[in-house]
Amino acid sequence: MPMPQRVAQRPRISLWSLMLVDSVLPCALAALMLLAVLTLQQEHMLDIETQGTITRELTQLSDALMQGGKDAPQLLLDRSLQQAEGSSLRRIELHRMDGQVLHSGTSATTLTSYRHDLRDANGQVQTLILQVDPRPLQLAHWRFRLCGALIGVGIALLALMAALALRRRVLQPLQGLQARLDELLAGRAAGAFTTSSSPEFQKLSQTVQSLSEWCRPRQTVIHHVASDQLPPDAIARNPSQFVAWIGHHFRQPLQALELLTASLRPDTDADQRIVLTQMRDSIGRMTRLLDALLEISRLDAGVITTAPSIFSTAELFLRDRAAHNIAATRQGTTLRWHGIRYRLLGDSTLAASLLGQLLSNAIANTPHGCVLVAARRRGAAVRIEVRDNGPGISAIHQQSIFEEFVQLSHDAGQHPEGYGLGLAIAERLAELLGTCIGLRSAPGRGSTFWFELPCVSMAGHGDVPIASASTLKQAC
Repeated sequence: MPMPQRVAQRPRISLWSLMLVDSVLPCALAALMLLAVLTLQQEHMLDIETQGTITRELTQLSDALMQGGKDAPQLLLDRSLQQAEGSSLRRIELHRMDGQVLHSGTSATTLTSYRHDLRDANGQVQTLILQVDPRPLQLAHWRFRLCGALIGVGIALLALMAALALRRRVLQPLQGLQARLDELLAGRAAGAFTTSSSPEFQKLSQTVQSLSEWCRPRQTVIHHVASDQLPPDAIARNPSQFVAWIGHHFRQPLQALELLTASLRPDTDADQRIVLTQMRDSIGRMTRLLDALLEISRLDAGVITTAPSIFSTAELFLRDRAAHNIAATRQGTTLRWHGIRYRLLGDSTLAASLLGQLLSNAIANTPHGCVLVAARRRGAAVRIEVRDNGPGISAIHQQSIFEEFVQLSHDAGQHPEGYGLGLAIAERLAELLGTCIGLRSAPGRGSTFWFELPCVSMAGHGDVPIASASTLKQAC
């Protein structure tokens, strides 16, 4: 069974940054791009309009000069310049074939020239030149750009206002909600917090308040019970003491109930016998649940230490074999053992507990079936396998069965035995032993659970390398 690999954590991005990047920033950028396109389009249209006006004036003046008539060319030039008063036209020149130049208006180096050639019936070519002041067009361009810049500033201000509104309407209520939930987790009553006017946050506020009221009586009871026996910081300072305290104070009433029910002998009343049997069964279930919860608590608290030693697979198999045989007989399960000649290195007590959890799980899920416990050599390690011919486990459930209180029901309407804690305890025991639990299963084909321990060479068989814990974990 592959062990989960540690994945490097990526730097966390705050919700504020995500809201800006995902909502406000794209809208602002789209608006700015549209504004830039519209500004460039307006400048381009202005250039086309100016070019069209100059071309029209050139065409009209060229037609008048080509037609001739009673008006002299100089008079036509002066009249055209007067008619264009108020526009950007500043000077008109007519260059003849004989070198004579007729002009009207003043010349300057900053003017832009537009040329047009005139060809008369005799094939003579004259050149008509219009000189235009480019400053009005440039000024119009700057006005468009200034207007676009002002609108861009407005878009930026709107984006900033939207970001601040998101912060006030979404981020701050979420921070208040997180603070109240932290207070609940710390065992304090969650006070009221200000939310936005949206019905969603108001509903969340009411839910947190209801949760606080629901948790307050339980927190008070737990605080009073604990404060009578332990100092306030005893749990944080000494987890093992807390586990021992819980086990002592919960196990005492259960043992008293067991003694009381054992002393009862309702010989004549059948109904009382049924009730008494149910009471004993319930007490047994509560005791097993308490034992499992305490075992998980001790494993999670890190108060269990390992004591590696050399032991044989025969010692491992014989340690709780009688109890397992009784459980298998009660389930109608055939229990077989194979491979007892290997010597192992590890904590024999933890290894026996791990094997017991896997074996109990196999027996519970294989009624009237067969369970095989085998030891097989795997390189420098020995693999302890627990095989059954039960209903099997589908691939989608093979990871979740190692979680607490997870049970798979294979028969409709039938509640599985136990509480779903055996495999969770087994996984923690395997981690303490420096190994891991493997699983091979398929629906209808049974299941095989295994774990590996380092193998020690037997006397007279030469030196055999001992597998380290890191090697076993990599093999998993």
